[in-house]
This record gives sequence, structure tokens and C-alpha cells, in this order.
Amino acid sequence: MVRCVLAPGGPAVSRTAPGRGAWLCSAACLDTAIRRRQFERAWRCPVAQDTLDALRIAFDGVITNMEELPAGGFEPAGTGPMKG
Repeated sequence: MVRCVLAPGGPAVSRTAPGRGAWLCSAACLDTAIRRRQFERAWRCPVAQDTLDALRIAFDGVITNMEELPAGGFEPAGTGPMKG
């Protein structure tokens, strides 16, 4: 999940940025949220198109497709004999 925040300097993609956030799972969710005007509801203010364009640019820099993530996590490097 990726958190999009409307910061004083403009939109940001960050888990820890202060302010009201909107959580998204993929680029398709971003497109749907923009089309349905969900950021206005989440951020409780009107959102200009240039703000949404800047958000899309910031969003492209993170992992946006959940299919890219490993489903089972990761395997530790030195797997040895297991007890039990």
C-alpha cells in the first residue's frame, strides 16, 4: 500500500508525511481515484488538476503494482537444518 498526502509543498507519496492521506495499492487504483474524485474526499479540499499531475509523477517513483511483490515474503540467506 502506498500513502499519498497533500503536504504544504504539494502532493507527496510517503508513509510518514504529516497530514490527511489516501492509501492506494496500484497505478490502476490511482487512475480510479482520480476519475472518481476520491482525493477531494480523502483530503477534504478541492484538488486542482496540476496537483493530481504532480501526484502521478511522485507515485510513479514507487512500487505501484502489487503483482511485482513476492507473495511469500523472502527466504533467509543461510537456511540450515530446521528443528522439529
